[in-house]
Amino acid sequence: MNYRRLIPQLLLPLGLLFGAEKQRTLKPGWNLFSPDQDVQMGREYAQEIERQFQIVSDPVLHNYVNEIGTKLMAGIEGKTFPFTFKVVNDPSINAFALPGGPMYVHTGLIAAADNKAQIAGVLGHEMGHVALRHGTNQASKANLIQIPAMIAGGIFDKGGLTGTLTQLGIGLGANGVLMKFSRTAENDSDLFGARLVHKAGYNPVELARFFEKLQAEGGRNGRFAEMFASHPNPGNRIKNIEKDMKFYPQREYMPSAISPQLTSAREVIKRLPAPPKPQQGGGQVQAPQGPPVSINAPQGFRVYQNSLYAIAYPGDWAGRNGQDGVSATVAPQDGIVRGQNGQEDIGHGVILNFGRPQSSDLNRETEQLIRGMQQGQPELKTAGNVQSVRVDGLDGRIVPMTNVSGLRRGERENVIVLTVMHRSGMFMGIFVAPESRWRVAEPEFQEMMRSLRFARGQ
Repeated sequence: MNYRRLIPQLLLPLGLLFGAEKQRTLKPGWNLFSPDQDVQMGREYAQEIERQFQIVSDPVLHNYVNEIGTKLMAGIEGKTFPFTFKVVNDPSINAFALPGGPMYVHTGLIAAADNKAQIAGVLGHEMGHVALRHGTNQASKANLIQIPAMIAGGIFDKGGLTGTLTQLGIGLGANGVLMKFSRTAENDSDLFGARLVHKAGYNPVELARFFEKLQAEGGRNGRFAEMFASHPNPGNRIKNIEKDMKFYPQREYMPSAISPQLTSAREVIKRLPAPPKPQQGGGQVQAPQGPPVSINAPQGFRVYQNSLYAIAYPGDWAGRNGQDGVSATVAPQDGIVRGQNGQEDIGHGVILNFGRPQSSDLNRETEQLIRGMQQGQPELKTAGNVQSVRVDGLDGRIVPMTNVSGLRRGERENVIVLTVMHRSGMFMGIFVAPESRWRVAEPEFQEMMRSLRFARGQ
């Protein structure tokens, strides 16, 4: 079972897997976007970035960063993205990469690094986010209602990607879905970067040392805030990288000292004029203003509520809110499992979402949602006819499905997809449980559906 695409940045990481006997395999997760669309998206957003920030054209800084980036690119196996490396005149300690390869290094990071290996480590880490497609993977998970419909309608083929994505709340910035990563994604990018850094002749441990140095010197305050807003600490960075290094061929690394080139780069940075303040754009779509919808929970149940809907769920389950304010995941303690890519899957529980479909035709939008869910999942199949229902006086559809269980190896799971058309958009609930738990789970799911209420007058 592979439902991690359906969990819109809701889950706290469940911890790294320990005791593995072989090196962790790193590969991109499920994605609604093609690699070519990653590239197109990155190019369009790069134009926006370079209107907002001051790009430094000094040849010393340009050559220094590009020399490191080129060495790292040589270590990527197979087809890669067209990476570019530019320096941004900004004293904050940060670096970031856009989908498809455009990368930007703040002057504050170059000034703060102890050596070239630390800069190489940060660049390698950012290249990991690009190569593993973390940005568009998260955008896919966070907008699973809207994006499949847009792809099916050819909307992304009719012009620029970024204008359409902005309407979905997919933008840049530390709080944007394309730029804010989970701790699992951070750990995978650490390992990806460490492997590139090793191949280029730098000490991979310097990557972790730099992040941990910043954490110790200020964490979320001042010049460090932007870095840690978009790069959450996955924990035990040095230990995780050293564990991965056991699989690397032995080699001697370049000295971990301040080189003449780094000294020259710092001198250039000191002479730069104060940068203009950038105008930030993008951001998440937030829940509408207004009081939360109110319901009375049945005995033994709790309530998840926002300004659009409310639903009861079993009292011994835990809920996780989405960043958009209208999506959530609720599940029992053991209902969230780690998938093949190290990301979170749901094996028993419910995913809740609310989005803006392309039309008010509930049958059409439900069909497009199901098609989008089935992309890349050959085992996810419908298991009966679509049922028409009324939920809080609104039209709804129920689609029964089955899939391979992510919670119980060798077992199937039952899946119920519920869609409801509201004047503010389409509600979606995905109810999942292994067949061995279905006798208990089904009545709980039915009680949840009966409890569902929506805002009036939105």
